[in-house]
Amino acid sequence: MKREKIIRKYIRQVLKKGHPPASVHAFASKLEISEREFFEEFASFESLESAIWEKVVTDSIEEIEKQEDWEAFNAQQRLLSFYYQLCDTILDHRSFFLSRFPRISRTEAPPRVLCGMRRAFQEFAEHILETGKETGEVACRGALTRTYPLGLFGHLLSVIEFNLSDTSQGFERTDAYIEKSVRLAFDVIGTQAVDSAFDLFRFLSGRSWGPR
Repeated sequence: MKREKIIRKYIRQVLKKGHPPASVHAFASKLEISEREFFEEFASFESLESAIWEKVVTDSIEEIEKQEDWEAFNAQQRLLSFYYQLCDTILDHRSFFLSRFPRISRTEAPPRVLCGMRRAFQEFAEHILETGKETGEVACRGALTRTYPLGLFGHLLSVIEFNLSDTSQGFERTDAYIEKSVRLAFDVIGTQAVDSAFDLFRFLSGRSWGPR
């Protein structure tokens, strides 16, 4: 309960002030708790934010696994459901995530603040991939197969980045990006990359080729 309270108050503080608190001492005083109580839950503000990002993933997983049809979903349907739920979960505190989502380099490891989210998601992704192997959606390619969870984590980051920059009505472009990129992801780890890659490229370029 204390952990949840600290997270809620931290989000509220960042939204109100536009930046993290000046110090743990100042923040703890505002919450009327001791520094010891804060540090018993979080080692720093960075670890607190890491817990927030991890919670976005774990809360989304918890929600989709409650769905009546979850057990009947194939791997692709499960990943789609997760991304739609994730974007819905982010919507609850979108202003916070807009201000605090870290800049991500394409050539470096993800920031440490996303490590908790990465762990939680890759564990979930491994279960999805196992389902995909059973349904024939995921091809086994030896050592390359072990890179799939990391590849899907990169895909997760791209979905979050796309969603946070999306200004379309009802975030309809995010929905389209999720649908097309998930189909491409499964074609890449399955057998049919070319058609889906072209479809995604056409969508991202904002152009429409061929008859409607």
